[in-house]
Amino acid sequence: MLATIKAEARKLLTVRSTYFIVAFALLLAGFVAFYAIGYKSGSVIPENGIQRAVFDVISVVPIFLAIIAILLITHEYRYNTISYTLTSSNSRMKVLLAKLLVVSVFTIAATLVFVAWIAAVTLLGVHMAGHRLLPQNFDYLEVLWKSVLFMVTGSLAGLVIGFLSRSVVFAIVAYFLIPTTVEPILNSLLKVNANYLPFMAQSQILIDDMPKAFSPLASAGVFTAYLAGAWIVAAILFVRKDAN
Repeated sequence: MLATIKAEARKLLTVRSTYFIVAFALLLAGFVAFYAIGYKSGSVIPENGIQRAVFDVISVVPIFLAIIAILLITHEYRYNTISYTLTSSNSRMKVLLAKLLVVSVFTIAATLVFVAWIAAVTLLGVHMAGHRLLPQNFDYLEVLWKSVLFMVTGSLAGLVIGFLSRSVVFAIVAYFLIPTTVEPILNSLLKVNANYLPFMAQSQILIDDMPKAFSPLASAGVFTAYLAGAWIVAAILFVRKDAN
């Protein structure tokens, strides 16, 4: 199992796309945090201003990490290297678990970097604009557990879509369309409670002041239930379905 984990880690960390995507996400998050939130904010930054800035900016980052997770599995099918991956291990389930573990650890590490980066550049923007910064109420524990949970579930959602579709284009398009198109249609036409829709529930992990919204933990539970169901299906198909 350890050899399989090391192999998946090498695949993730030795491709240029991983670093290009992370670098672009850092630049985009830094620009939004520095200019749109820090520099162009009001003249007085409230007590929870920096914490709110972290949550606001971090909410768009899982898209990029999910793409990295999608590429980890779909590129193997696209370039027909999946057969080498499967023959190098004595169990397909080990391959699936290794990818899941590597993506989770990578996402946790990336989350810590993004949280620190967003908070730092927001403060830089505030000071460069000469705004008044009130004493900040920055709950490190709350910021970390919410951010890590939000980011990891987002990455694992992208990875499971990749396992289910095996197509780079389909998986990325599906990851964008489900929360932006499919769920709003279900919410408006079928009158489905938004609290029970997966990605809408996931967004409430960070945004817990919406009317009639579930608590962050309850919202995480809803999304995790969908995620667990999808992973069960993906595991069965991955183990039993032909690699080609």
